[in-house]
Amino acid sequence: MKNIKLAMLNIKKNFQNAKELKSAFITSIIGMCLNNTAFIVLWFNFGVMIGDINGWEPFDIFGLYGFSTTAFGIVCGFFYGVYNLPSYISSGNFDKYLLTPKNILMKVATSSISTSAIGDLLFGLICFGIFAVVSGLTLLQFGLSLLLMIIATIIFFSFSLICMSISFYLMDGENISSGLWQMFLSAGLYHGGAFTGVLRIIFVFIIPSLLMGALPVELVKNMTGLNFIVVFCMTIFWLIISILFFYKSLEKYESNSFFGFGG
Repeated sequence: MKNIKLAMLNIKKNFQNAKELKSAFITSIIGMCLNNTAFIVLWFNFGVMIGDINGWEPFDIFGLYGFSTTAFGIVCGFFYGVYNLPSYISSGNFDKYLLTPKNILMKVATSSISTSAIGDLLFGLICFGIFAVVSGLTLLQFGLSLLLMIIATIIFFSFSLICMSISFYLMDGENISSGLWQMFLSAGLYHGGAFTGVLRIIFVFIIPSLLMGALPVELVKNMTGLNFIVVFCMTIFWLIISILFFYKSLEKYESNSFFGFGG
Protein backbone atom coordinates (compact mmCIF):
# COMPACT_ATOMS: atom_id res chain seq x y z
CA MET A 1 0.00 0.00 0.00
CA LYS A 2 2.89 2.36 0.72
CA ASN A 3 4.27 1.76 -2.78
CA ILE A 4 0.86 2.45 -4.33
CA LYS A 5 0.52 5.67 -2.33
CA LEU A 6 3.98 6.75 -3.45
CA ALA A 7 3.12 5.99 -7.07
CA MET A 8 -0.10 8.01 -6.86
CA LEU A 9 1.83 10.88 -5.26
CA ASN A 10 4.40 10.83 -8.08
CA ILE A 11 1.68 10.81 -10.75
CA LYS A 12 -0.15 13.67 -9.03
CA LYS A 13 3.03 15.73 -8.75
CA ASN A 14 4.00 15.11 -12.40
CA PHE A 15 0.48 16.01 -13.55
CA GLN A 16 0.50 19.24 -11.54
CA ASN A 17 3.88 20.18 -12.99
CA ALA A 18 2.62 19.53 -16.52
CA LYS A 19 -0.42 21.72 -15.95
CA GLU A 20 1.77 24.67 -15.03
CA LEU A 21 2.34 25.29 -18.73
CA LYS A 22 -1.38 25.49 -19.50
CA SER A 23 -1.17 26.45 -23.16
CA ALA A 24 1.33 23.70 -23.99
CA PHE A 25 -0.67 21.22 -21.92
CA ILE A 26 -3.94 21.91 -23.74
CA THR A 27 -2.30 22.16 -27.16
CA SER A 28 -0.59 18.78 -26.82
CA ILE A 29 -3.86 17.11 -25.83
CA ILE A 30 -5.88 18.66 -28.67
CA GLY A 31 -3.07 18.04 -31.16
CA MET A 32 -2.94 14.35 -30.34
CA CYS A 33 -6.71 14.01 -30.67
CA LEU A 34 -6.55 15.60 -34.13
CA ASN A 35 -3.63 13.39 -35.11
CA ASN A 36 -5.53 10.25 -34.12
CA THR A 37 -8.65 11.44 -35.94
CA ALA A 38 -6.77 11.29 -39.23
CA PHE A 39 -5.98 7.60 -38.71
CA ILE A 40 -9.48 6.58 -37.73
CA VAL A 41 -11.02 8.47 -40.67
CA LEU A 42 -8.63 6.63 -42.99
CA TRP A 43 -9.49 3.19 -41.60
CA PHE A 44 -13.21 3.95 -41.41
CA ASN A 45 -13.33 4.98 -45.07
CA PHE A 46 -11.31 1.90 -45.95
CA GLY A 47 -13.92 -0.24 -44.20
CA VAL A 48 -16.77 1.55 -45.97
CA MET A 49 -15.19 1.00 -49.41
CA ILE A 50 -14.11 -2.61 -48.86
CA GLY A 51 -17.07 -3.71 -46.75
CA ASP A 52 -17.11 -6.56 -44.25
CA ILE A 53 -13.62 -8.00 -43.68
CA ASN A 54 -13.62 -11.29 -41.79
CA GLY A 55 -16.56 -10.15 -39.68
CA TRP A 56 -15.24 -6.62 -39.15
CA GLU A 57 -17.62 -3.78 -39.98
CA PRO A 58 -16.62 -0.11 -40.53
CA PHE A 59 -17.68 1.09 -37.07
CA ASP A 60 -15.66 -1.67 -35.39
CA ILE A 61 -12.65 0.56 -36.08
CA PHE A 62 -14.00 2.92 -33.41
CA GLY A 63 -13.99 0.02 -30.98
CA LEU A 64 -10.43 -0.90 -31.96
CA TYR A 65 -9.18 2.63 -31.32
CA GLY A 66 -11.37 2.90 -28.25
CA PHE A 67 -9.55 0.02 -26.56
CA SER A 68 -6.05 0.56 -27.94
CA THR A 69 -5.68 4.32 -27.55
CA THR A 70 -7.28 4.23 -24.10
CA ALA A 71 -4.67 1.66 -23.03
CA PHE A 72 -1.94 3.73 -24.69
CA GLY A 73 -3.17 6.89 -22.98
CA ILE A 74 -3.24 5.35 -19.51
CA VAL A 75 0.17 3.71 -19.72
CA CYS A 76 2.05 6.46 -21.59
CA GLY A 77 0.12 9.22 -19.89
CA PHE A 78 0.82 8.22 -16.30
CA PHE A 79 3.61 5.61 -16.44
CA TYR A 80 5.84 7.15 -19.09
CA GLY A 81 8.94 6.42 -17.03
CA VAL A 82 8.93 2.92 -18.55
CA TYR A 83 9.72 4.46 -21.95
CA ASN A 84 12.60 6.44 -20.46
CA LEU A 85 14.32 3.24 -19.31
CA PRO A 86 16.73 3.08 -22.31
CA SER A 87 17.88 6.67 -21.77
CA TYR A 88 18.14 6.13 -18.00
CA ILE A 89 20.32 3.08 -18.60
CA SER A 90 22.59 4.58 -21.25
CA SER A 91 23.13 7.79 -19.28
CA GLY A 92 23.63 6.10 -15.91
CA ASN A 93 20.65 7.92 -14.40
CA PHE A 94 19.14 4.58 -13.48
CA ASP A 95 21.54 4.40 -10.54
CA LYS A 96 19.37 6.72 -8.46
CA TYR A 97 16.49 4.22 -8.59
CA LEU A 98 18.72 1.46 -7.24
CA LEU A 99 19.48 3.53 -4.15
CA THR A 100 15.86 3.82 -3.05
CA PRO A 101 14.27 1.25 -0.73
CA LYS A 102 10.95 1.66 -2.56
CA ASN A 103 9.64 -0.63 -5.30
CA ILE A 104 12.06 0.02 -8.18
CA LEU A 105 9.66 -0.75 -11.02
CA MET A 106 6.90 1.42 -9.64
CA LYS A 107 9.32 4.25 -8.90
CA VAL A 108 10.70 4.16 -12.45
CA ALA A 109 7.30 3.83 -14.12
CA THR A 110 5.85 6.84 -12.30
CA SER A 111 8.93 9.01 -12.72
CA SER A 112 7.46 10.75 -15.78
CA ILE A 113 4.19 11.39 -17.62
CA SER A 114 3.30 12.30 -21.21
CA THR A 115 0.75 15.09 -21.60
CA SER A 116 0.11 14.26 -25.26
CA ALA A 117 -0.87 10.72 -24.23
CA ILE A 118 -3.68 12.20 -22.16
CA GLY A 119 -5.06 13.32 -25.53
CA ASP A 120 -4.89 9.66 -26.63
CA LEU A 121 -6.83 8.68 -23.52
CA LEU A 122 -9.53 11.25 -24.21
CA PHE A 123 -9.67 10.22 -27.87
CA GLY A 124 -9.96 6.55 -26.93
CA LEU A 125 -12.88 7.17 -24.58
CA ILE A 126 -14.70 9.16 -27.28
CA CYS A 127 -14.14 6.40 -29.84
CA PHE A 128 -15.42 3.77 -27.43
CA GLY A 129 -18.48 5.88 -26.72
CA ILE A 130 -19.26 6.03 -30.45
CA PHE A 131 -18.68 2.28 -30.79
CA ALA A 132 -20.95 1.54 -27.82
CA VAL A 133 -23.80 3.70 -29.14
CA VAL A 134 -23.61 2.50 -32.75
CA SER A 135 -23.27 -1.15 -31.74
CA GLY A 136 -26.06 -0.85 -29.17
CA LEU A 137 -24.06 -2.53 -26.43
CA THR A 138 -26.06 -4.12 -23.65
CA LEU A 139 -25.26 -3.48 -19.99
CA LEU A 140 -23.42 -6.82 -19.86
CA GLN A 141 -21.38 -5.96 -22.96
CA PHE A 142 -20.56 -2.54 -21.54
CA GLY A 143 -19.33 -4.08 -18.29
CA LEU A 144 -17.27 -6.60 -20.26
CA SER A 145 -15.79 -3.73 -22.28
CA LEU A 146 -14.58 -1.99 -19.12
CA LEU A 147 -12.90 -5.21 -17.99
CA LEU A 148 -11.31 -5.63 -21.42
CA MET A 149 -9.97 -2.06 -21.22
CA ILE A 150 -8.14 -3.03 -18.05
CA ILE A 151 -6.82 -6.14 -19.81
CA ALA A 152 -5.68 -4.07 -22.81
CA THR A 153 -3.89 -1.65 -20.48
CA ILE A 154 -2.08 -4.46 -18.66
CA ILE A 155 -1.02 -6.02 -21.97
CA PHE A 156 0.25 -2.68 -23.25
CA PHE A 157 2.21 -1.99 -20.06
CA SER A 158 3.64 -5.51 -19.89
CA PHE A 159 4.96 -5.76 -23.44
CA SER A 160 6.24 -2.17 -23.33
CA LEU A 161 8.20 -3.05 -20.19
CA ILE A 162 9.70 -6.09 -21.91
CA CYS A 163 10.70 -4.00 -24.95
CA MET A 164 12.36 -1.31 -22.87
CA SER A 165 14.08 -3.79 -20.55
CA ILE A 166 16.01 -5.19 -23.52
CA SER A 167 18.21 -2.09 -23.20
CA PHE A 168 19.78 -3.61 -20.09
CA TYR A 169 21.57 -6.11 -22.31
CA LEU A 170 22.87 -3.79 -25.05
CA MET A 171 25.22 -0.84 -25.04
CA ASP A 172 22.93 1.04 -27.42
CA GLY A 173 19.65 -0.79 -26.98
CA GLU A 174 17.38 2.23 -27.37
CA ASN A 175 16.88 1.74 -31.12
CA ILE A 176 16.14 -1.97 -30.79
CA SER A 177 13.73 -1.41 -27.89
CA SER A 178 11.97 1.37 -29.77
CA GLY A 179 11.78 -0.66 -32.99
CA LEU A 180 10.21 -3.68 -31.31
CA TRP A 181 7.76 -1.47 -29.43
CA GLN A 182 6.77 0.38 -32.61
CA MET A 183 6.05 -2.93 -34.33
CA PHE A 184 3.86 -3.99 -31.40
CA LEU A 185 1.99 -0.67 -31.39
CA SER A 186 1.52 -0.44 -35.17
CA ALA A 187 0.02 -3.93 -35.40
CA GLY A 188 -2.32 -3.08 -32.52
CA LEU A 189 -3.73 -0.11 -34.46
CA TYR A 190 -4.13 -2.02 -37.74
CA HIS A 191 -7.51 -3.20 -39.06
CA GLY A 192 -8.35 -6.32 -37.05
CA GLY A 193 -9.94 -8.14 -39.97
CA ALA A 194 -6.64 -8.18 -41.84
CA PHE A 195 -5.00 -10.61 -39.41
CA THR A 196 -5.61 -14.23 -40.39
CA GLY A 197 -3.74 -17.53 -40.30
CA VAL A 198 -0.11 -17.49 -39.19
CA LEU A 199 -0.05 -13.70 -38.96
CA ARG A 200 -2.88 -13.79 -36.42
CA ILE A 201 -1.10 -16.43 -34.33
CA ILE A 202 2.08 -14.33 -34.27
CA PHE A 203 0.32 -11.16 -33.16
CA VAL A 204 -1.69 -12.93 -30.49
CA PHE A 205 0.79 -15.34 -28.89
CA ILE A 206 4.26 -13.99 -29.74
CA ILE A 207 3.72 -10.25 -30.05
CA PRO A 208 0.38 -9.65 -28.26
CA SER A 209 -0.72 -6.65 -30.34
CA LEU A 210 -4.21 -8.02 -31.04
CA LEU A 211 -4.87 -8.45 -27.32
CA MET A 212 -4.72 -4.67 -27.04
CA GLY A 213 -7.61 -3.84 -29.36
CA ALA A 214 -8.77 -6.31 -32.00
CA LEU A 215 -9.58 -9.24 -29.71
CA PRO A 216 -11.47 -7.07 -27.18
CA VAL A 217 -13.69 -5.82 -30.03
CA GLU A 218 -14.34 -9.36 -31.21
CA LEU A 219 -15.07 -10.55 -27.67
CA VAL A 220 -17.58 -7.76 -27.09
CA LYS A 221 -19.38 -8.59 -30.35
CA ASN A 222 -19.29 -12.34 -29.88
CA MET A 223 -18.58 -13.27 -26.28
CA THR A 224 -17.49 -16.85 -25.57
CA GLY A 225 -16.31 -18.04 -22.18
CA LEU A 226 -13.36 -19.99 -23.58
CA ASN A 227 -11.97 -17.05 -25.57
CA PHE A 228 -12.26 -14.76 -22.56
CA ILE A 229 -10.44 -17.28 -20.34
CA VAL A 230 -7.65 -17.54 -22.93
CA VAL A 231 -7.29 -13.74 -23.12
CA PHE A 232 -7.36 -13.41 -19.33
CA CYS A 233 -4.74 -16.13 -18.81
CA MET A 234 -2.48 -14.61 -21.47
CA THR A 235 -2.77 -11.22 -19.76
CA ILE A 236 -1.64 -12.68 -16.43
CA PHE A 237 1.14 -14.52 -18.24
CA TRP A 238 2.51 -11.40 -19.95
CA LEU A 239 2.29 -9.36 -16.73
CA ILE A 240 4.26 -11.93 -14.73
CA ILE A 241 6.81 -12.45 -17.50
CA SER A 242 7.36 -8.70 -17.90
CA ILE A 243 7.98 -8.14 -14.18
CA LEU A 244 10.30 -11.14 -13.93
CA PHE A 245 12.17 -10.05 -17.05
CA PHE A 246 12.60 -6.52 -15.70
CA TYR A 247 14.08 -7.65 -12.40
CA LYS A 248 16.24 -10.29 -14.07
CA SER A 249 17.51 -7.64 -16.47
CA LEU A 250 18.17 -5.38 -13.51
CA GLU A 251 20.91 -7.78 -12.40
CA LYS A 252 22.63 -7.25 -15.74
CA TYR A 253 22.71 -3.51 -15.16
CA GLU A 254 24.32 -3.99 -11.74
CA SER A 255 27.09 -6.17 -13.15
CA ASN A 256 27.68 -3.71 -16.00
CA SER A 257 27.90 -0.83 -13.55
CA PHE A 258 30.48 -2.76 -11.59
CA PHE A 259 32.75 -2.95 -14.62
CA GLY A 260 32.07 0.58 -15.71
CA PHE A 261 29.73 -0.01 -18.64
CA GLY A 262 26.33 0.61 -17.08
CA GLY A 263 26.79 4.20 -16.04
